[in-house]
Amino acid sequence: MPNLKRHEATPHLWGLCRMVVLPKSVSAESGSRPVVANARGLQPWLLEQAQRIETAKRIPEDVAERLASAGLFRMTQPPHFGGLGMTPGEAWEAVFEVAKGCGSCAWIVGLNTANILMIGKFSEAAQRDVFLSGKPAVVSMLTGGVAVGATVERVQGGVVLNGRWRYASGIDVASWAGLLVSLPAHNGEAQGPHVVLVPKEEFSIDDSTWNVLGMRGTGSKDIYLKNAFVPEHRWLSWTELQAGKKHPTCPNQEAIYEYPLNSVFAMSVLAPTLGVASAVAEEFVEVVKSRVSGATQLRQCEDKVAQIEVAMGEATMAMLRQNLLADSDLVIEIIHSGRLPTPRERAAIRMRIAVSARTALTAAQRMFAAMGGSILPMSTRVERLFRDLHAMSSHLLLQPDGIGEAYGRLLLGMELPPGARL
Repeated sequence: MPNLKRHEATPHLWGLCRMVVLPKSVSAESGSRPVVANARGLQPWLLEQAQRIETAKRIPEDVAERLASAGLFRMTQPPHFGGLGMTPGEAWEAVFEVAKGCGSCAWIVGLNTANILMIGKFSEAAQRDVFLSGKPAVVSMLTGGVAVGATVERVQGGVVLNGRWRYASGIDVASWAGLLVSLPAHNGEAQGPHVVLVPKEEFSIDDSTWNVLGMRGTGSKDIYLKNAFVPEHRWLSWTELQAGKKHPTCPNQEAIYEYPLNSVFAMSVLAPTLGVASAVAEEFVEVVKSRVSGATQLRQCEDKVAQIEVAMGEATMAMLRQNLLADSDLVIEIIHSGRLPTPRERAAIRMRIAVSARTALTAAQRMFAAMGGSILPMSTRVERLFRDLHAMSSHLLLQPDGIGEAYGRLLLGMELPPGARL
């Protein structure tokens, strides 16, 4: 039998969250820079906690509390519901900073940024449930075909869910889960796939299902639902979401809630990946400063090749981070011009995301190789960065093949391949 843990309120952050006083620096009126500064200020503490987070195979409650108090879970929460309403580009800057302290924390903050933005497209009633519950809005979104044996039954006023869902990132500290399910036909009409929102009281966590090479602290475990009721106001058509539409009662008029979903989802995994890759470049500098060649007994920092590699690594990461921020802002500029990005524009951005991820990994590999045996000792920062970066880089949204085919066909004046998601 799986080791199931009922996800209930704890006497820590989620049980006392109404008592958490957020700093004035992260008020909705103060803009994004204080949140970035808060994230940077957390780096030394997160570095100290990184091994504990890995060992726990989850984000501990006190770590989640620090992230919440810094405003990192409210970045794209609508101002209408007490959030900061930051643009994705502003949020990615904060994610970069978190990643230098803990890659797993950055992964959860990055994903949550996109997930909360998506919930900002839901009905006003659903957003009230999620954002005004008195708990930090941390949402684990499971939309990638990860259901196992799931059933959906239509009942009066909603549906009842049963089954198992895999890879629920950050689920131990999540207040909600979003699940992609196919709703049964209603009044003779097919309903198709919908994202439904389920509060933490409705799911159980299988702690035995997360044993991995990298990103151990994300705690991306399986969850089980048993007779979980979801009212109608807590779901939204996946087709409409993919088309950039919002629920008719959605009150949010800010440009970020028009953001194309697949673009922001891909950015949300690239941002922590680039943050971790940037931490590799940072660690490489420190290793080169102190390392002495066993063969020549010369300090590595005196080696011309090492000096060039240090410069190349840092410049590459800075360029990739800037490219992501520029593309994030480009989408906002297009929306402000009164239209949504075209398929070709969305495909171009997605392709640049995939190429950036591949470029970051290649550059990091050169730095890892130059560090030699320094990467081998376990429980060190560089060893953890090695594992986390390779795990992050394997994410489906960062692979160039699928989006490369779609973008290439558009460039050649051809139709998109069936099932292409831009």
